[in-house]
Amino acid sequence: MKYFDKKFSEVIKLPYIVFIFSGVFVDLLTKYWVIQIYSPHESQSVIGDFFRMTLTFNTGFVFGFFQNNPGISLISTGIAIVFLILYRWQNFSLGNPWGWNLVMVGAFGNFIDKFFVKIPPGGGVRFGLRPSMPGEFIGVVDFLDFDWPDILLFSRWPAFNVADSCVSVGLVILIITMNADEKKAKSGN
Repeated sequence: MKYFDKKFSEVIKLPYIVFIFSGVFVDLLTKYWVIQIYSPHESQSVIGDFFRMTLTFNTGFVFGFFQNNPGISLISTGIAIVFLILYRWQNFSLGNPWGWNLVMVGAFGNFIDKFFVKIPPGGGVRFGLRPSMPGEFIGVVDFLDFDWPDILLFSRWPAFNVADSCVSVGLVILIITMNADEKKAKSGN
């Protein structure tokens, strides 16, 4: 038995690829826009204290855990992307394809962002993995800052970005559709 039952192009179709590229473009564009306008770690109120724009840089993992590990974070994200592509290719009928596409938008958007040094405000970005002078930052750009009820370990929900939102929405879609697929398979329909 061969590992992949379908060709890659039959699973990851052209409209999906266009969607992923478009989503990554929007994600990177919003991050660049935020770097041009906002200063690091300063909050500007949008809707009172509930929603603020706060430019931060995540050099760690999900929710900002394990900060100052950009190399490990970069390698882990790269491995996760390869795993997701291969898993999706192998399990092509599992879950809603648009859920997968949203997860891939987020994974690629944050992965690409890790390859650039950010020079705010108004300085833009340059390719590189380390800052060369004060005022330069590495890590994923996060800026959407919401105040949710105090849960878990956070007094405010950690700032996030468009890519993070895509991953979250995509995972919810996948959990719902994979659960429905599993129930359907068990019932024999």
